[in-house]
Amino acid sequence: MKPSVKFAALLIVTLCAAVTFPHLASAQTVTLNAYVYVINRLNGPINELDGFSADSTGALTALPGSPFWTSTTASQFWTLVHSPGWVFLSDEVKIYSFSIAPNGALILKSSINAQQFSPAGTVISRISINRSGDTLYAAATEQSAATGNKILTFHRGGPNGGLTYLGSTDYPDRNGFSDIFGDASSRLDTLPQNNYLYNAGCDNGNASWFAAQINSDGTLGSFPINPTIPSNPNGNYCPFASAMDSTTISPHLAVGLFLEPSGPAQLAVYTADTVSGNLTTTSTAQNMPTTAVGDGVMSISPTGNLLAIASGRGLQVFHFNGGNPITPYTKRLAWSASHPAWDKHNHLYALEGGVRVWRITPNFWKATARYPLSNPVALTVVSSK
Repeated sequence: MKPSVKFAALLIVTLCAAVTFPHLASAQTVTLNAYVYVINRLNGPINELDGFSADSTGALTALPGSPFWTSTTASQFWTLVHSPGWVFLSDEVKIYSFSIAPNGALILKSSINAQQFSPAGTVISRISINRSGDTLYAAATEQSAATGNKILTFHRGGPNGGLTYLGSTDYPDRNGFSDIFGDASSRLDTLPQNNYLYNAGCDNGNASWFAAQINSDGTLGSFPINPTIPSNPNGNYCPFASAMDSTTISPHLAVGLFLEPSGPAQLAVYTADTVSGNLTTTSTAQNMPTTAVGDGVMSISPTGNLLAIASGRGLQVFHFNGGNPITPYTKRLAWSASHPAWDKHNHLYALEGGVRVWRITPNFWKATARYPLSNPVALTVVSSK
């Protein structure tokens, strides 16, 4: 072969390689990250339970057969929680048990009238499930000053996910049914050891803590707790929400504190003693970060290093540093958000005119998807392994 011909052939091969190899390198395998379930209010009123698959790009796709359940109940409090293989829904009166099929579809297996076990004048406002998934707690909250708040305990068992009532525990009166479980937080914060649970709230401008020891049968034995609240010369702090880190032997509890009477909202961290149940803190007015979204509901990532807070003023994420002070991270990511929840693949979900998704790591964040819905009011995220 002549040198000129040889050079031309080499050039063609080189150019082809330059075009082909980057294309192959950019190929991405899309995998399932999570199933996302939402209660969505339609006109009528009609409420439906929708389901979506979330892939590794953050994209949401409606699951075949969705919606899986509809209701015309005019409930103010809708709650969704999950345990391995199950999703539970409450509508102020009943708790419904749905099994999760291999393709993510939900199948209604049983229901129970939980309100029959609560005091007269109360409604089932929130449900929460323990870390092992075998005990469910329901908040029976007052609608008038004549009744008291209770936390009802149910055992989950059997092939139909049925609930068996075990008993109730008194809960502090927080001046209105909307305050139980931490101003619309949908859970109690349970230690990874499954022996204590907590809730921090505010009662007429004063801190109101609830703590309980979890008995071997799942029932609760409440005990008095009065953790130190940081001081501020400009007023008193009052808790508005909490979230538990479940990744360490010495668990840490993020607690939102609102400076009465007009703010700001700041974020404290408490360390839990897994033997005594006591909470201690080194947070001060000076080392607690201020949120850009005011007070809201919080959620800690499965890796334990990120803390999301969502409110009617938006969504923001902070670095969560164990027992050390929480530190700022992102800007305001949304202008109104609720129900923040994480999967195990660095995605954060929240409700804002539908379902919104962000990919967030300790060093990077970006919005990845939005799925519009008419009026979403509850959400739970079941992460893939």
